[in-house]
Amino acid sequence: MRLAYITGSHPNPSHFTVLVRGIPWSQDHSYSKSVESFFSTYYPDTYVDHQMIYRPSTVHKLKKDAKKMYRILRPVETEYVRGDKPCYLCGGTAHTFKLLQNGEDSIRSQTSIDELHPTQIEKECPAAFVFFKNRYAAVVAAQVLQSSNPMLWVTQLAPEPHDVYWSNLGIPYKQVWVRKIVVLLIALAFVFVFLFPVTLVQGLTQPQVLIHWFPQIKEVLKLKFLNRLVTGYLPSVILILFLYTVPPIMMLLSRIEGNVSRSDRKKSACIKILYFTIWNVFFVNVLSGSFINQMSIFSQIKELPMMLAKQVPTQATFFTTYVLSSGWASLAFELLQLFALICNILRRFILRSKKEPTNIALTFPHHTEIPRLLLFGLLGFTLSILAPIILPFLLVYFFLAFLVYRNQILHVYVTKYESAGQFWPIVHNATIFSLVLTQVIAVAVLAMKKSPMASGCTIPLIIISLLFNEYCRKRFSQVFKRNPAQRWIDETSNGGRKKGYIIGCDQNTAS
Repeated sequence: MRLAYITGSHPNPSHFTVLVRGIPWSQDHSYSKSVESFFSTYYPDTYVDHQMIYRPSTVHKLKKDAKKMYRILRPVETEYVRGDKPCYLCGGTAHTFKLLQNGEDSIRSQTSIDELHPTQIEKECPAAFVFFKNRYAAVVAAQVLQSSNPMLWVTQLAPEPHDVYWSNLGIPYKQVWVRKIVVLLIALAFVFVFLFPVTLVQGLTQPQVLIHWFPQIKEVLKLKFLNRLVTGYLPSVILILFLYTVPPIMMLLSRIEGNVSRSDRKKSACIKILYFTIWNVFFVNVLSGSFINQMSIFSQIKELPMMLAKQVPTQATFFTTYVLSSGWASLAFELLQLFALICNILRRFILRSKKEPTNIALTFPHHTEIPRLLLFGLLGFTLSILAPIILPFLLVYFFLAFLVYRNQILHVYVTKYESAGQFWPIVHNATIFSLVLTQVIAVAVLAMKKSPMASGCTIPLIIISLLFNEYCRKRFSQVFKRNPAQRWIDETSNGGRKKGYIIGCDQNTAS
């Protein structure tokens, strides 16, 4: 399906473009001359043109900020109005302000900065977009090692124009691997720091622990309703509130990594959030205890299946409540678009602006929704044999999620760029992990039940699952990393490309 989408898509500038980083510095000429000389020499028949990446100077940044403020303030001016209009907050009257249009000030906002020459406000970066005559040439140039030094002349297929994360293009390529290591260490530290609030939440699910911490609530917990509320619903709500801090932090770390496209940044954040939620929501809650006890897991890795087999059923109530509070409630918030609704109320009734904003288009949050779906899939797999009471709640969630996400993708979110199925390997790997983990727990459960025959018959299922994963990795994994040259050779030989498309595109880009 990925290949069918790529080959069947309409011509796009990114199909004929290669992003080049790690351009070597030369004292004799500029980066632009180096790119032109290199590709004219080694790709004389297919090289068309190139566009350098520029690092904005202070003047350019001030100009950019001024344009943003100009777009915000252009149609309006602030006027103080005294009147008896309702306050909308307390029900009384208040002296309010409203926003009125004024076209004269927008004309006076013009600046002479536009007249500056580009070389005065911009500096070249060691990165460039290189254009080729056909897709096959671009694929070959992107996948071939261009230099004996792998840190120089690093090439990859360019992202779509709306997918490019421009602020990271100027990062020197030699810094990227250092950034990835630093981000990995920070992410691991954040995962372990998060153990403390998760341990606190887990303590709320145990009445004896609550009574030990707060002896004065012993009488309160004797009431069944309050006991179920405090030990059942409250812990999952507190955990969800803590988890809301994770996506912004992971997105920030993914930006620091140096990803050159927005889709890669979301993909990286998605992987981090997935690992984070599986560890902190599933394993830490199942293997409950103090921080020291949780760290002792690594010294008792052989006993982990038995520990999971014993502890997973005890957390069935917590995970069922988590599905209700995090799953069902998240779908309701997704339909309401609560943040956008609050902003709209503030704009209409507090600021009294009648002009519709033009920059509110949102893209689908893959980095938050995919980890949630995969976590619920993991809960469904592992609890299906130990606490199947959770399955009806998960089935209802997945059915509603299909309807809600389908509506949101078709009618609410705007598709600014296509990732061409780059998130599918994450889904596949997480599903295989959930399946194998379930089978390992099943072996441990049957061993605890003194059923060696049934336990032994389950082991081939683990082997078959791992072999299937290896087959998928050999058969499909490379399709998500490389593009087959055969498709582009056939397309070029059959005249599938629109003549003059990329040349016209290059001329517009260069101008």
